[in-house]
Amino acid sequence: MTGAPQPEPQGSADPVPLSRAELDFLADARSHGGTGRRPRHSAFVKAMKRVLPALAALLLGAMLLWPQIQAERNRFQLKISGIDPRFPDRLRMINARFQGIDDDNQPYTVTTESAHEIKPDSRIYALESPAADLALKDGTWAMLRAPEGTFDRNVDVLKLQGGVSGFHDTGYEFTTSAARVLLREGKAEGDDPAFGHGPAGEIEGAQGFVATDKGRRILFKGKARLLIRPGVSSHGQP
Repeated sequence: MTGAPQPEPQGSADPVPLSRAELDFLADARSHGGTGRRPRHSAFVKAMKRVLPALAALLLGAMLLWPQIQAERNRFQLKISGIDPRFPDRLRMINARFQGIDDDNQPYTVTTESAHEIKPDSRIYALESPAADLALKDGTWAMLRAPEGTFDRNVDVLKLQGGVSGFHDTGYEFTTSAARVLLREGKAEGDDPAFGHGPAGEIEGAQGFVATDKGRRILFKGKARLLIRPGVSSHGQP
């Protein structure tokens, strides 16, 4: 009995050899899960391992240094606002604050709405609306201010112009046209007529004044006029 003819086996052809590039592609795909692509996130993770510790160290350093930065800003404050049209070759500083210690080891402060150095590296500044605050040993204070002036940082001498007003916290006020303030010595002087008034009376000098001990003593020069209010002490008490 002759059997039925058997079907020929399928896939008996010899396999086609792969090229080197195809073999490399398959090996790469197998090693990365069969996708055939290198995962880009691995490079990102490696970069973050370096960047994140550096950022953490930077933030920690900023937190430690911030109180010192704030203290330094409070001690000496300068802000650059741009170019003053009157002096196009110079930068103008606004809200400037200069601080120092006088011969009695008491602090003084000069503040101004704006300042610019008259000559480069001269440390002499032209000031707009300057004010000088002086502390006395007994805990009182005195202040002088004017529309304009100059400040020589080399010798700590403040020149006020345009109408000078002085105040003492015991209630006395003082006015003159111009004044020269020696901050280290706690002394002020001027050659223009000066006028002072307070609880105990009034005084006027025709040829200027000399104030010492930060205004606690004032000598009026030239012809002077004095008005005393009876029954009131120099501190304003009856």
